[in-house]
Amino acid sequence: MQGSLMLRLLVLIVIVSVISVGFVFGCLPERDPAPGIITEDESAAEQEVDLPVSGDIEDDETANDLEDQTGDEAEEEEQDQVSEGGEETVDSSSGAGDGGSGFNRDSLKVIADGNYLLALVTKETTLKSDYKPSDLRQIPSYMNPSYTMYLRAEALEKLEQLWAAAEADGVNLLGIRSAYRSYSTQDSLFRDYAGRHGEEQANRFSARPGQSEHQLGTTVDFGGTAVDFQAAYADTGQGRWLADNAHLYGFVMSYPAGKEHITGYIFEPWHYRYIGVGNAMEWKQSGKTLKEFLEEKPQMFE
Repeated sequence: MQGSLMLRLLVLIVIVSVISVGFVFGCLPERDPAPGIITEDESAAEQEVDLPVSGDIEDDETANDLEDQTGDEAEEEEQDQVSEGGEETVDSSSGAGDGGSGFNRDSLKVIADGNYLLALVTKETTLKSDYKPSDLRQIPSYMNPSYTMYLRAEALEKLEQLWAAAEADGVNLLGIRSAYRSYSTQDSLFRDYAGRHGEEQANRFSARPGQSEHQLGTTVDFGGTAVDFQAAYADTGQGRWLADNAHLYGFVMSYPAGKEHITGYIFEPWHYRYIGVGNAMEWKQSGKTLKEFLEEKPQMFE
């Protein structure tokens, strides 16, 4: 009788323990989901161009990668927060979107011509909200875009040459994850990230509207690996090949490692912008970041 009572008491304790554990784990916050589909009040054709899907951006893996890169770059940034001209290159206090934390769009230089291949797109400049390249062409399906994507004609022609050269070297670039984005799409994306990660953090891996090179229609994000949108992409076969060869086809890495204090963005070894073959060769020889290189070129502002 006593043994039966003890057995019942033991079963009761186990049941209570299971219920308690379930309650505790049920209250824990879930990991941030990938951004959902963002729609725009545009025509069907325009939505095909601009509609981002999960992964068509510097996604949650990039946000997670911030912690790793912060540790790697902290010491260098502390020692080198001032440019050669003696001025701060990044205003870390202004990591806000429109209408918050000190960000003032009216203080930005407005780029007069987004079609100019060497247009300086940074955190100090902005493209017009209605700027859209007139010669966008659809990226072919063999490049495995996750949805319909577009790039300017010249950039697409060189991308196809780059793709063929990589395949000839035994490197499968796998897929284009992002290309042209409109101002309004970028606005939606940045607001989404700022809402989930805070504006200061979002501003390290996602551009505000008007400040994204993707709006130029000459920029692509490569992917299709197990480490897309992470610093580790640099160590893949695709990442290494691009770093060594992309400039031969006019594409340059905009945000290299250890240069966040200059570019304003974390290391993005998947993000390449087309600036023309001759310009890219000159950039490669200069050893400068793309931002520094373009600052030395003629710029047109309104």
